[in-house]
Parts: sequence; structure tokens; C-alpha cells
Amino acid sequence: MFRVKSSFKTQFEIQAPVNKVRDFFRNLSNFTDLLGGVDSIRRESGGIARWTIATDTPVGRVRLSLPVRETSPHADVIEWSPALNENQNLLRYSIKFEEQKGATLVRVSQQVELRRNRAWDLHPGVGLMGEARLSAALQRRINEAIEGFLARVKEKLERVNADTEISS
Repeated sequence: MFRVKSSFKTQFEIQAPVNKVRDFFRNLSNFTDLLGGVDSIRRESGGIARWTIATDTPVGRVRLSLPVRETSPHADVIEWSPALNENQNLLRYSIKFEEQKGATLVRVSQQVELRRNRAWDLHPGVGLMGEARLSAALQRRINEAIEGFLARVKEKLERVNADTEISS
């Protein structure tokens, strides 16, 4: 079995009320608008959201479809896990929100695992790289994309919050 893995974890504070921050992250169109590499997120029957992601790798462009389902029953957590029958393109992420004196502490955790019988099944050039090298490249791309996304989210939400406070 050929596997490529990546994970990302961080926490940061946004100077905005927890309900505005949580609502922003619940709106999936914000991911397609602000997170590089996410081509689309389409809602499907059975509570599935299908993320279509395209990224450049050292061996060429790879396009993936990652079906996920919402799995957290808690109001302060957004969590998506692989769809029940998915066994190749596994995406899991959670975002936890904690109110802190008018600001919101956001904890983000994300894991991606791509599984194939052979490297060739993922992309014809992948066999030349190997799992470790491809995982490292994927990790770099994901870190860059998510860090940029979170910086844009923080800037946008804090700007909107500041504008709201000024006009009040």
C-alpha cells in the first residue's frame, strides 16, 4: 500500500466575537474563496461535502476529490471526517473556538492521508519520488496554503470587527 500523509496544527487569536468567527468557518464558500488549492466544495446527499483540491507537486499537477462528513455535535467545534465509505482520499480537520474577553481563540487541526495500491495509481510520476519525499512536499504545500488562509481570515474578521466597532 502506497501512502502519503500530512498534518497541520496551530492556534491563534482573532479580535472578533466567537459567534462571528464560528459562522465564518461554517460557511464553506469562505474556504473556496480564501484557501489556495481548493477548487470547490460541493454538498451532496447524506450530509457529505466533497472537497475538490488541485495542487502542483514535484511530479506534476494532482487533482483530488475528498468526501467528508461533519462529525462534531458540539457548538464550539467544527469537525469534518472522511465519509464512511471513503478509503483513498482521507481528510480530517477540526476547528475549536474559545471565547476570550472579546476575542476568539481558534485551534486548527488537519490531517490528510492519500492511499493507493501503487504509487502509479496516484500519479504516473509519483513512483519516482517515493512516499517520504512526496509526503514532505505535500506537507510544505499544505502548511503554506493553510498559514496563508488563516492570515487572510484573521485580517478579514478583525477588519470587519473594527469597522463594526467604529460605526457603533
